[in-house]
Amino acid sequence: MKNHQLKQGKTISGSALALVLLLTIVACSPEEGLGGNAQIRGRIVKKIYNDDKSLLLATESAKDEDVFLLFGEEQTVGEKVETSYTGHFQFGYLWPGDYRLFYYSDTPNATHGDQVEIVHEISLKRGEEVDLQELEIVKLLDFDDGHAQISGRVFKVNYYNFSQWPNLIVKDTSRAQEQEVYLTYGNHSQYDERIRTNADGTFTFKNLIKGTYTIHLFSEDPKGATEDVVISKTVEINQTETSTDLGDLYIYNL
Repeated sequence: MKNHQLKQGKTISGSALALVLLLTIVACSPEEGLGGNAQIRGRIVKKIYNDDKSLLLATESAKDEDVFLLFGEEQTVGEKVETSYTGHFQFGYLWPGDYRLFYYSDTPNATHGDQVEIVHEISLKRGEEVDLQELEIVKLLDFDDGHAQISGRVFKVNYYNFSQWPNLIVKDTSRAQEQEVYLTYGNHSQYDERIRTNADGTFTFKNLIKGTYTIHLFSEDPKGATEDVVISKTVEINQTETSTDLGDLYIYNL
């Protein structure tokens, strides 16, 4: 009887010990975070567009960009790295679990300076290496974030007061100083920049990105109409650093 009780006691103690060990293993299983042997890596490419994303200006490696990692359901950033000069990044020593990786990108029609989060959800297994391959961010440029320029000269054709269209008689031609010149980028509904000519009639719009520009100015109508006429030229900039000379533009003074 005593031997039977002793054996039964050993059996109960062994089961209890196994249960305790199982609960301990479950309780001590690591959650998402640092300390494991899994990793996440990838490369970010930056695509540069004009302000409405209608024209791709350049594609390059996204260097020195912040990449963030959230652990599990946490709302605070668990880890942050910067991309290398080739756009590569890596998060190492991660435990198995669910992660959210995100970074910031420009978006058209956003409030100036605002960006959106680009989020990738990742589930890691023990020792797994996840390569996200090539990811993309967008950089939007204003028309004056470039290095090109457009220049020209404005002359004023002066007519004798007694002459009339179509028999106008030119009195002289002079350089138009302090003449307003307007620049409009792409399909913008309003002009983007307004400058005045120098004393010698010259003007230059600087720091322009690639794209289509319309340069215009207002002149009296040589036909004698009460409303001014528009003198305009369209220019296509295809190179990052280029200088376009419009030559001589003429306005009329009756």
